[in-house]
Amino acid sequence: MFQERREKLFESLPEYSISILMAGKASYNIGDETHPFDVNRSFYYLTGLDNENLVLMLVKMGKVNQTILFIEPFDPVMAKWVGGKIMAKEASEISGIKDVRYVEQLKSTIAMYLNNYGKIHQFTLCGELSKQEFDQPWPLADLFNEVRKQYPDVLVKNIFENTARLRMVKEEYEIENMCKAISVTDAGIKAMMTAARDYIWENELEAYFDFVLKSEQCEHAFHTICASGKNATVLHYGKNNQQTKPGDLVLVDLGASHKYYNADISRTFPVNGKFSDRQREIYETVLRANKYVMEIAKPGMTTRELNNKVIEFYQEELPKLGLLKDGKTVRDYYWHGVSHHLGLETHDVSLPDEPLQPGNVITDEPGLYLEEEGIGVRIEDDIMITENGCICLSKDVMKEVADIENFMASR
Repeated sequence: MFQERREKLFESLPEYSISILMAGKASYNIGDETHPFDVNRSFYYLTGLDNENLVLMLVKMGKVNQTILFIEPFDPVMAKWVGGKIMAKEASEISGIKDVRYVEQLKSTIAMYLNNYGKIHQFTLCGELSKQEFDQPWPLADLFNEVRKQYPDVLVKNIFENTARLRMVKEEYEIENMCKAISVTDAGIKAMMTAARDYIWENELEAYFDFVLKSEQCEHAFHTICASGKNATVLHYGKNNQQTKPGDLVLVDLGASHKYYNADISRTFPVNGKFSDRQREIYETVLRANKYVMEIAKPGMTTRELNNKVIEFYQEELPKLGLLKDGKTVRDYYWHGVSHHLGLETHDVSLPDEPLQPGNVITDEPGLYLEEEGIGVRIEDDIMITENGCICLSKDVMKEVADIENFMASR
């Protein structure tokens, strides 16, 4: 599988090029303690390896492709403290890469290709050059700048689009792992709903979800949002440290991660098990928007178009709820997008305004947030685009009012 992915990437690369992807390295937190390591997802996608400080090199010399993996040498002393580094044989077996070298040889290997083939003016140095913040550390860019000082004729190309196009279309293996993550997430939500009661703390509810994930050998796809009452009107509320009040709605936005593949589900339920009339009419409106997205999502549409359709839907529905008065607009009650891609990352790689195609997995997450009423509702499912429309991967996660109330009444 990893070999096939690399071959697909090779097809899109310049004819004389050296492409480099880094696994990454954990940064230091306090003293000698490091933050938990999280592998670069494109590196993992192409190798199946999740160890830190590894480097993948793809060399394309005309019609000849060569793949090299660089690993850290085994250090018997450090192995006693933090565990041993991956050995060449194991790395080769997992990734299917036969040429395995040590990271100390990376620069000399680059120099060897640039010096010995007499095509410096044609060479392109490729890497996935993308980051969230201007001053974010960027080891790959530092390496590229160093190489360009020595070889000013070498071109530099960002292959983010190349890797993104591959990752956006999910394989059967990926869908299976995402469905497993969704199933575990479903169990976690049911555990929270079973435990819910007036005056329970948000982080106490969160703990029930955490226990299910640990029991199923899964990780968190992202930091859990467990927001009660007015807190649910804050889109990325994350403190989870307030005590619920009688009659509060609880909005949970959470997901399990299985073999690095993520679920991203939002559900909203009454902490005491019964929706008030006002809560129900807000909830039912969001639920209809959620179902509407599934009716219209299909290849050729963009996520921007889906969101515009939701805004049009709310434009018709919100006045029925007594909203959109005194100059208020839909954006006063719904200000985020309805969808993003999902996969190895919760907000998975995508290309702006790229039309949806079969195999894309996206979220469907309309919401309404009424701060003055202390009501926030979001209903989020994970859907896969098919040839003619879409299918809901999270269809078994309950969201009908009657199902929620009946389940909570039977606790």
